[in-house]
Parts: sequence; C-alpha cells; structure tokens
Amino acid sequence: MGDRASMSDVARAAGVSVSTASRALRGIGRISPETRARVIDTAARLQFEPDMIARSFVTGKSFIVGVLAENGFGRFSMPLIMGASNHLGRENIAAVVLDAQGRPRVLASYLKRLRSRRIDGILVVGDDPNRASLVLSEEFSVPVVFASSSATPETDYVVAPDNREAGRVAAEHLMGLGRRHIAHVTATLGEPAVAARSSGFTDALRDAGLQPAFDAPLFGSYLREWGAESARRILAGGARVDAVFAANDEIAVGLFSEFHRAGVRVPDDIAIVGYDNRMGEVRRPDRPLTSFDPLLGKVGEEAAARLLRVLNSDDEAGIEYVQPEFIVGRSTVGPTLEPYDLL
Repeated sequence: MGDRASMSDVARAAGVSVSTASRALRGIGRISPETRARVIDTAARLQFEPDMIARSFVTGKSFIVGVLAENGFGRFSMPLIMGASNHLGRENIAAVVLDAQGRPRVLASYLKRLRSRRIDGILVVGDDPNRASLVLSEEFSVPVVFASSSATPETDYVVAPDNREAGRVAAEHLMGLGRRHIAHVTATLGEPAVAARSSGFTDALRDAGLQPAFDAPLFGSYLREWGAESARRILAGGARVDAVFAANDEIAVGLFSEFHRAGVRVPDDIAIVGYDNRMGEVRRPDRPLTSFDPLLGKVGEEAAARLLRVLNSDDEAGIEYVQPEFIVGRSTVGPTLEPYDLL
C-alpha cells in the first residue's frame, strides 16, 4: 500500500492552492461551487483522510465537541443526539457525549468537566421542548448551540422545530376540509411549545375570520387522560365542534377513545390532528392518525451544522427553525376509524 495522500497531493491534483483545498474540504470560505466540487471529488479519488493531530497543531482547534444531554434516553433527546452525532461524524469531528440522566448534581459535574476540557464547542440537547435548558452559554468560553430548547433564545444559538408553523398548518388543513368549528386541546398554559402551536393555530383561524371552538384553547396536560377528559367537555359543552387539533398524539388518542365510546365517528363527525408522530412506524397507505413529525433527527443534524458554522464565525445568535413534516392520515381524510386503528 502506498503512502497516504496529503493535502498537498489533493491540491496539486485539483489544480488549486493548499489553502483553497483546505477551505473547500472544510466547507468554509468563498469558493465557487465548481472548485469545491472538484476538490471534494479529488479528495475522494485519492482516498484523502485529514491528519487530525496535524490539523490541531496548525489551527489550534481540537476538532472535538461536547454533546451534553440533560436526559440522553428521553423520548426527545435520543433522535437529537443521533442526528447531531451523525453529522459531526461526517464532518470528521469527534463528539464527547455526556448524559446527565436528568440529575442536577450529575449535570453540574459534567458542566465543570466540559469547562476544563480542550473542546471547540458544546451542543446542548434539551430533554423537554417546553423547558428552557439549565445550561447557560455565558458560562463557557467556547460556542454553545442548543438543540430544541434554550435558556435565553434572544442571545443563544438555538435550533428547534417550528411549532408555530405546525399550528398554522393544522388549522389550514382542517379548514381546507370544510371544518369551521375547530377546537384546540393542548397542554399547560405558558409552556413555549404550547404557546407557539396555539398562536399559529389561532392566527390562522383569525385570518380566515374564525374563532376556535370555546373561543380559546383547552389547556391541560400532554396525557391521554386529558384527551379523554377534553372530549367529554366537548361533547357536553353545547358548542358545535367538527375538528380538533391536539397538542400531541397521546391527547389525540384520548380524544378518539372517548369520541368512539360516545358514538362520535372520526373523521366523519369530528376530525383529529395530532403532533409528535407517535405512530410513525405505521407507514401503510391507510395511516390512521394525521400528525406532525417534528423531525428531531434533522433538528440534531442542523444544530450540529450550526455549531460548526459558529466555530467558523459564520453565524449570528437567534433561533433557526426546522419545519415539521405534516403527515395526513385517516383521522382527517379517509374512512371511519375503528378502535383497533389507534387503541
């Protein structure tokens, strides 16, 4: 086997300078798409692999980032971590993943450890999109990017699902089906994701000259039991309701169970939209529940990509949104749902 190709070899074969080849492979600087593609193709043909130790000496960077998870096994955390780790790996950046397991004392210990290590940046993975992260970016001398949550979104670098857009899309979908008496059953008043979805939902109705059923969202919790209770309120409330936007799929299933028990057909009598894509494994043509996939894996990837941009001083603080994927199912369009479809 011959000697490993160097950056100089790549530059020579691509007909560019070493500095241009380096910038092209790192994805930075003002380089024409044609030149960048030629350098990348040449590097692949020569099977070029950068010497990370040498790069560290030259650039003063470790090419290591810390990924701090407040609860790594949380339903929201795991896809975020996987998406971020995959992106960092493709960029030849090592990730040190630390899981605080939801324990404040462990989190404090990890924060101290990260501050003492030679890392280039930190990616914080929140456990709950409704709760601000406990990690303050001003505590670190290296850049910090938050995936899905933030302590101070006006000054931090944040990547999160666009909950407001989801609320708007849900309302427009239901109105497009001719529904005009639409309720919004959601979780705790004041939580960021709850407020964003409610705002998008009510604004879309208002733009169409409508008001939500009961004149305001029904606030409660993310539990299935709250969905069942809210269904009983809807059925006993005297107000006409022909559709419901639920803040998550658990609420949606609770709504359906109680509607079915009362002889109310879904979607014939009342259509239901959920959120979270809890039934994402159901990919058959007659998918039962209309819902949103927040694309948490993509959020993690975008957060990692943003951290790398921040490391290159190529970004500004604020929130970047990832659009959730809207997936239409039988709970809004299709034949009547049966209990075995959702329960």
